[in-house]
Amino acid sequence: MHLPEPVAEEAPRPPWLHLRKRAAQAGLTGFDVVCANVGTRYAHGTEGDRGAAAVVPPHLARVAQGLAMFLAGRRDCDAREVFSSGHGAMALRYGRPVVAQAVYDQVVCGGELAGVASSEPHSGSDLRGLRTVAVDHGDHFVLSGMKGLVGRVDEATGFVVFCKVVPSEQAAVQGADVAWLREVPLSALWLPTATAGVLTETTVPLGLRGWSLGHLRFDDVRVGSELLLGVPGDGRRIFDTHFSGWRLMMALVCLGAATAAIEETMARARRRSVGRTCLANVPSVVSRLGIAAAEIQAATAWCFSLLERIEQEGDEVDVAACSAAKALATDASYRAVDIGLQLHGSEGYTRRTPMEKRLRDIRGLRIADGPNDTLYGVLAQSLLSETRPAAPLVAQRRA
Repeated sequence: MHLPEPVAEEAPRPPWLHLRKRAAQAGLTGFDVVCANVGTRYAHGTEGDRGAAAVVPPHLARVAQGLAMFLAGRRDCDAREVFSSGHGAMALRYGRPVVAQAVYDQVVCGGELAGVASSEPHSGSDLRGLRTVAVDHGDHFVLSGMKGLVGRVDEATGFVVFCKVVPSEQAAVQGADVAWLREVPLSALWLPTATAGVLTETTVPLGLRGWSLGHLRFDDVRVGSELLLGVPGDGRRIFDTHFSGWRLMMALVCLGAATAAIEETMARARRRSVGRTCLANVPSVVSRLGIAAAEIQAATAWCFSLLERIEQEGDEVDVAACSAAKALATDASYRAVDIGLQLHGSEGYTRRTPMEKRLRDIRGLRIADGPNDTLYGVLAQSLLSETRPAAPLVAQRRA
């Protein structure tokens, strides 16, 4: 309703945060989670409007979230933040009741945003190499460290911060040495942005400019022990469970954008001609569009199949398959948009069409939440591992 056409870089920037708040009023920001910690499943909606949770069966919540992301991508990759609880789902699922209630009120009902702070400038996707430390003082933690290239750094009401929880006596003994931190298991905290000592810094990305990107610095931030998600050392389980689904969401955003690009390019091919030949009758054009469409349809089917499996199996998520599906989908989407841009000729290389914006946006999502080379490697290592039963290359769909 509010974005009838795909967004081009030259067009006015849509009011994304305002649209998210409108989505909250319509019940579109909490249908993806069962808010057990606050004793309800979100079903709020405007007067005369049924909330989304009222019409989404519980066993299809993730699939519905994926569909919302796909449709968002058809309009613009930045629309991905308008729907669902996003990274706030981690606080809703693993936080204590006081945390879950606060996030429910702010993110689900209020339409505010939740962010995530995991990667660090020196470690990239190496979660064991994180050096952000939360020193445990019993009734509170003292958080110190820096997170790099965090999305929604200006808009988020709070962040899920992945860090290493260590006892105060151990932190005092180790001093400046950081090598030992690799052996400390990962933990997660919910950290309100307004907490004293949280410093933000923004930067300008190549794409995905609808939301801010930057760094977070924690300068001896006092964090109440009630803000811990799960228990100390639970961070990797929380990360893998959440990001397996989230990577599929980002994949579907890109697939939606690629689908729109293919459709626009096919329409253009039917209108344009080379000499007396319609562009749609040129074999090289037809074959390239056919390959792109086949890759996008296959990747889309895989992503939705994995979302169905997550619904069926709960926390027993196939991390390797979800990782590789995100990599495959974003790679295929980039190729499809690149072909679309090429077939639009010089017009495609301008800011008047959505093509160049899609190309930059999808390029960013090939890095975000784990670079694609790493994600393909996760699947390969799972298949090669001798320490556990080998993962099937193709999982059977359950009836």
